[in-house]
Amino acid sequence: MQMNTGRTTGSRSAFTLTEILVAVGVLLAVVVVTGRIFKVATDVTTSGQATIDIMQEASAIEARIRHDLSQISREGFLAIHSVEAPNDINITEWENGGSQGEEPGLLNPLLPADAAIRCDQLSFFVDSPVSSQVFSVGSGIGTQPNAQGQTSFVTYGHGVQFPDLKPYTPLNADMDVMPVGSPPKGFGHDPDIDQIQADGGELLPWRYDNPGLDESQWLPTVYTDYSSKKEFLYRQNQIPAEQRYINGTQPDARQWVLARQAILLADDDQEFAGDESKRAYLNSSPSAMSIFPNDARLVGPNKLDDGTSGLNADPPVIAYGRVDVAAAPIDQVRELLQTTRSPSGPRDFFMRRCMHAGELGDYDQISDVDADGDGLPDMEPRSVLEGNLFSLPGNPYLDQRFFIKNAVQRPRVERVASSLSKVDQSLVNHSLGSACSSFMVEWTYAEGTGEAFVPNPIEGAPDQFWHGVHYSPWEPLLSNSSDPGYSDAPWLGQRWFGLRNIDRGVMPYSDFVSNFPPVTDDFVSKQEVKGLGTAASFAIDPDAIDREQPTFGSPAPYGEYWATFGLNQDQPNLPLIERIGQVDSYQVDRSFTPWPSAIRITMTINDPQGRLDQGQVYQFVVEMPEQARGNYAGGI
Repeated sequence: MQMNTGRTTGSRSAFTLTEILVAVGVLLAVVVVTGRIFKVATDVTTSGQATIDIMQEASAIEARIRHDLSQISREGFLAIHSVEAPNDINITEWENGGSQGEEPGLLNPLLPADAAIRCDQLSFFVDSPVSSQVFSVGSGIGTQPNAQGQTSFVTYGHGVQFPDLKPYTPLNADMDVMPVGSPPKGFGHDPDIDQIQADGGELLPWRYDNPGLDESQWLPTVYTDYSSKKEFLYRQNQIPAEQRYINGTQPDARQWVLARQAILLADDDQEFAGDESKRAYLNSSPSAMSIFPNDARLVGPNKLDDGTSGLNADPPVIAYGRVDVAAAPIDQVRELLQTTRSPSGPRDFFMRRCMHAGELGDYDQISDVDADGDGLPDMEPRSVLEGNLFSLPGNPYLDQRFFIKNAVQRPRVERVASSLSKVDQSLVNHSLGSACSSFMVEWTYAEGTGEAFVPNPIEGAPDQFWHGVHYSPWEPLLSNSSDPGYSDAPWLGQRWFGLRNIDRGVMPYSDFVSNFPPVTDDFVSKQEVKGLGTAASFAIDPDAIDREQPTFGSPAPYGEYWATFGLNQDQPNLPLIERIGQVDSYQVDRSFTPWPSAIRITMTINDPQGRLDQGQVYQFVVEMPEQARGNYAGGI
């Protein structure tokens, strides 16, 4: 019998180990690649959404500024305050102070230590019907509507944030259950700005309270009454030392809040400036007595302890951020800013001071006498020392520029109100941009600004022609600069004035005049002037407009620039004539300050949610409306 020795081959039912490892490796590679694709897609989506949010916020800010400038009032003034701080300013101050306590960080950790951080301010008046957004909580509240008016004082710029300040305590609060350190009933918790200024400081967006040092070096605070009747409204209670100080350190620049503070100018009675009635409008809206922290109009029974007439008796409630009405209509603002001038020497007595109570006379005819021979006209009937009405630090002379600068303040502004009380809710009303790490304001004059035909007092003689601003596009940036890199650089496009930045072609107007002197020969024709190259305006005195200087408010200096445009936009010459020999000629009025032809805003907007490391730079130019530019503004 033959046996079958063949073997039967069956089908394989499993993978080998090698095959499994290869398959798992491929799967992992696919997962990793897919994950990276999803991550990239998510990052792109997140970044794109953050960019869209930033651009939407920037567009909203631009629209708000454009709308306000389109309704600017030429009855008031316009001020530009530029501040530039080095990114490591707090570190420098810490090192100069002996490196005690904890070392602060950079203002913006994503920028180099020597980067410049800008926090400019822009202030002007707006003609547009508006209502107060703040309602009184006082016992004298009536049934009248909240304050309404036609003119507001608007300031754009960075605010300061103090979320550690205690919430307002309602009148019906149970003090037994209130947190320790809460203000008394009806009182709010505010920074003690008066004490800060008395100590030689100011509230700045980069404030640093070193947590490693004694609390007495931190931010002093005070309790303010927001609920009493007019005669007691805004009284302040000192706080025990153990509760008086809070850490007022500001967030880094990427979290700075851009504020738009609009103060409605409204007054409901004929009482003298400084009367207690000015603290409320129709018993419905709390009101500051003035937009000026130092107001020379506030006279009457408002006396200091020594019996002398005092300055603004109210604390700086506008800077506290809780009030949006001031009992100073635009005509009273103009009265305060009116300056007296000597027709025989206008350049010597330019913008000497404001008009004080008790003085009579026309705007162009008021004159004073220097009875005591100190070189300064007497400011009677007010008793003053060298023009310093309030014995202010630094003995400043109270000219028009002093009061314009005095009105520009940085308000407290919060992202989130500390309570549901309307007193605390007012702190978020003027928040405009949630994360603005840089805000820059620059201005320009158009071709021909300041030019004027002045009637010749000699019958039959040709009129005088005062040349305005003229630009030549081929002109070097600085005609007499010792730096060859700058002296050979031509002007590019429109000339812009502001805080010095030669790399960007920006300089103070005073520098522009120094480098491109005006044409003083009135026999040179307009066309001939254009062939002479760039020249400043003959009638616009740079000393009447801008100042630039380093400010040493601390061991670490920062740059500061002011441009102030006052009431005289349309009067380049004095109304009186001076005879020099046998020739009669008009004198240039040194207070002639035509307003800018355009404003340029450059800001850096950040993503408050941190989705983008770097912010977006956003720039736009706003042409000033015709009503603000006046008759000598040239052409755009």
